[in-house]
Amino acid sequence: VDPTGCGDAYRAGLLYGIQKGWDWETTGRLASLMGSLKITNRGGQNHKYTRAELAGLYEQHFGRSIKL
Repeated sequence: VDPTGCGDAYRAGLLYGIQKGWDWETTGRLASLMGSLKITNRGGQNHKYTRAELAGLYEQHFGRSIKL
């Protein structure tokens, strides 16, 4: 568990959702997912997920599909 970069990952998800014009609920869920995935990897930039992996995790955790 390493919180380094969690805020940055959260912010990336937040800004992505805003840029896509998503509603706040979807945007916040993606941001939360990004931050929580980052904490499982040591270091600020050692987390790597494909869009397909992120979409699958989003659906698994929130029960809704998302197009990234």
